[in-house]
Amino acid sequence: MVGSVIIIAIVLVVFLIMRNLKDKKNYEKYLKKNDKSIPIKDEIDSDEL
Repeated sequence: MVGSVIIIAIVLVVFLIMRNLKDKKNYEKYLKKNDKSIPIKDEIDSDEL
């Protein structure tokens, strides 16, 4: 009985880790696709540095 609970817990943890990695990859693809970079020169004056 205890062994089956441990096995189910391990499977759940592995499933959640794999799902998180997949979501992270999808989010990174989304950010790369929708990135609207602004050059640093336009944001900050060189006098402020």
